[in-house]
Order: sequence, then C-alpha cells, then structure tokens
Amino acid sequence: MARNAQHLIDLAAQITGRPQSLGIKNQLYSCGCPPALLPMLTALVQGVAWSREQLLACAEEDGLFALDPSSLPFGCPPLEPPPAELVVVLYEALLGSRRVRGTSPIVELIKQRKASLQQTLAARRKRGAANAYAPAPKLPRFVRVNNLLMSDDQARAHLTSLGLRCVPAAAGANSLAVQKGTFCADPVLPGLFALPPGTSLHEDEKVARGHLVLQDRSSCMSALALAPPAGALVIDTCASPGNKTLHCASLMGSGSITAFERDPARLATLQRRVGEQAGRLIVTPRFADFLAADVCAEEFRRVTHVLIDPSCSGSGLVAAREAFSAGDFASEHEGSGSLGPESAEVEALANAQERIILHAMRLPSAAAIVYSTCSVYRRENEDVVMRVLGQCDGRFVLVKCLPDWPHRGLEAAQGEDELRRVSQLVCRATAEADSTNGFFVARFERVAAVGGGGLADAADTEVARAARKVERKAERKAQRKAERMAEKAAAVAGVADEVARDELLQKKKKKKKKKRAA
Repeated sequence: MARNAQHLIDLAAQITGRPQSLGIKNQLYSCGCPPALLPMLTALVQGVAWSREQLLACAEEDGLFALDPSSLPFGCPPLEPPPAELVVVLYEALLGSRRVRGTSPIVELIKQRKASLQQTLAARRKRGAANAYAPAPKLPRFVRVNNLLMSDDQARAHLTSLGLRCVPAAAGANSLAVQKGTFCADPVLPGLFALPPGTSLHEDEKVARGHLVLQDRSSCMSALALAPPAGALVIDTCASPGNKTLHCASLMGSGSITAFERDPARLATLQRRVGEQAGRLIVTPRFADFLAADVCAEEFRRVTHVLIDPSCSGSGLVAAREAFSAGDFASEHEGSGSLGPESAEVEALANAQERIILHAMRLPSAAAIVYSTCSVYRRENEDVVMRVLGQCDGRFVLVKCLPDWPHRGLEAAQGEDELRRVSQLVCRATAEADSTNGFFVARFERVAAVGGGGLADAADTEVARAARKVERKAERKAQRKAERMAEKAAAVAGVADEVARDELLQKKKKKKKKKRAA
C-alpha cells in the first residue's frame, strides 16, 4: 500500500513540477501510470494545481521552511525552493485523502508535522486567509454504451448482472442522485447510464473490451450535439484521447472520421483506443495539426460535420479532487483548472479556439460545427462564439444546441443583447445543476443568408430542425423501400431462374425421347 502511494506521489510530483505548457492530459497518458491508478493520479494532480499557493502559504505560516536542516529526516532534500513532492504530500495531508502514506523522507516529515499543519490551516480559514473547507462534490459515475459493440439493452443487462438494480431517474430536475446498489438511464442523454458515486469499473470485462466507456456526462454532450448521421464524413480537430471521436463513431455506425492529433504520445493513445472500441472501420487517426491542414483539399471537400473540443483552461473541473468521478473526465482535457479568467494564458487559449473554429468554417461542405470546452469562463465560451459570428461573414448561424438540455448560457446584464441571444442557444453544465463537471457546448450551422448578426431565432431553429427530421425520416423510408424492392427483385429473379431451368430440362427430355424413338 505504501509503495503504491509513493508511486502516485512520485508521478504527481513529476507532472506538477513541469511547465503547464506541456499539458496535463499529455503527461497523464505518457507517464506510465497503471490504468487502475490513473483516476487517483488525475485527481491528485488536479488538486495540487488548484491549491498550490494555499498549501505553500500554510506551510510557511506553520514554520515548515524555517526548520533547521539538521532536524529534517535523513535524506530529506532542501525545502526551499519547495520541491514538487512536498506540495503533493501537503495536498494529501491537508486537502486530499487526509492520509499521509509513502516511504520518502518528505512523507516522513509531513507525518511528523501533520497535526500542526492542520491546526494552522484551520486558523487561516477561521480568519479568512484560506478557503473554507468544501468537500468535493460526489458526482455519479457515468458509463456510455459503445453501440458499435453493444446495445443499450445489453448494457442494462450487464449492469444488472453486477448486482445493481435499474431504477428510473427522478423526474423534473437535471441533477441525478444515484443511490447505492442502483443505476439509471440518463434522462436527457441517450446511451448513457449513471451509477453511484465512487463506483469502480476499471476491472470490468465490458469496459476492458470497449463495450462500455467510462466517460463523464458533460463529455458526452459534444458528440450528441453534433449528431452525425450514418455514412457522414466527419473531422475531429483535437481528437485524443478519443472519447468524443469514438462517441461520434458509435452514433454513426458507418461513415468516416478523420481524427487530428498533433502530439505523438496522445496519437498513440488515440490509436490504441480506436482499436479497443472497434472504431478502425470508421476512425482514421492523423498525426497533424488541424490548423495546418488544407481544408480545401479534395479529401476534405465532402466533410459535412466537424467536432471542435480544443485545449482550454479546464476551469470547469470542479470535481477534480474526487478520484472516481473526475479521473476519466479530467484526463481528457489539457487545462489544470488553475488559470484565472483574466490571465494572459486564457486569452491566448481563447484566440486559438477562435482560429480553429474559423478554419473549420472554410471546409467547403461543412454543414454543422460543434464547439465545446470544459471551461466555465465567458472568455472561452460565449465570447468565443460571439467573436466567431462576427468574423464568419454570415456563412454560419448559431442554432439551439441539445434542445432537451435545460441549462443554457450565462445571464446577460442590461444592454448585453447579443449575449442574451447567444445564451438562449448554447448549453452549459455545472455540478450543482447537472451532476457533472463544468462544460460548454455550441452548434453552428451553414446557411445561405443570415440576418440578425448570425443568430437564428427560436422559430427559425425549430423549423430547420423539423425539416431535418422530416428529411431523415424520408431518407430512412426510401432506404427501407429500396431494400424491400431489391429483396423482391432477387426473389423474382430466383423464381425466373428456376422456371428457365425447368423448361430447359423438359426440352432436353423431349430430345432424348425423340432420339430413342428414331
């Protein structure tokens, strides 16, 4: 146990001690952590990123950095500048599990000082010098059905075989309280089941074989908002680790997805997961930066649907300290969640997000583009949407995303009319309202002519959606009719072949009789 704990501490220190520009997601997937420990490592890394300054201030007030070097455990490194391992162990002792396990000298030091450090933190909170303790929200564990390998009914039967009882989701609210020993189908997002908080399925056979996918609720919104039909040609601009890419493939059943990934380590992860989830016939991973791609090239001329889930601040990762609800979600996203909304880093991220969307809008046949982030900052969400609409020359309109999702965009202040119109059409998610991590989704559609600054009013949106529904229904009806006609034609052809063979046999018999008579 102590050896495993020390291994996690070492990996977390390795990741948090490097520049954030390397990307947490990239490092988590390339650090060699065993899959069963990855959720705990992710929660540990995210927690340290959120609370580093608070932890160091507490340690300094407690006198940790004023200790005589001769009083430190044998082999303990200098405490100034604070080594990354020290911050990780402080987090575990004060804010994380509250247990100090491991084998290193720094672990031994914090064990000795734990009571004093806890008293110092409590005193700081009492006078408002530190954030009051707020337990991480206990979010349900969500599992998505991979319809390339399993039906929803089969998934329900499998979960029941694990000793869980299927119950209906509570009517009305979008938040889900899943009791121990039960599970329920998501009331809004199809193909998704909610299990009790803390449920571990990492060793489950269906998860290991890709039939079921551990994926946060909000992370499933992107593919469902895009809703690519069977046979569609799709681009995922920022694909790894591949949950959203493969969710699109599961919805499609057939077609083609070009999945761009510019980092070689993440590309390897994407390729592995495509193989695990039977996506090879649909998903083609491509080692390239989407912004460098020639979107007018012949191979992309018929692409109709584009998914954009780029690097962001990760400010929506409110559940980062709860290992089993946050682990799989947080490892999907680059940001640590520690960047401030007004920081230069967030501004740079937002500018890059705008460039990707505008580049995707240059695809000649792009009909629908979905943009999503795991950020709660307006600058990366509603502001990006408004800036893109102002630069796309009226070629695309913002339409209502996921109509059944009840939680919309930010409330607009007086005079912010454009924000008010945008907020009615986009989706947001929060832990409090939606039992999931903070998230944002918007859907753009190509139009011939757009008025009103690139925004579709509710009536236009509903009419367009109804028209698409009628078209899809007509296409399915025509396809079924064609299949029936083909079956009948084959049957008729088979009968005709049998008649012709019988006639030929009769003629041969008559010839033989004539020869014998002669």
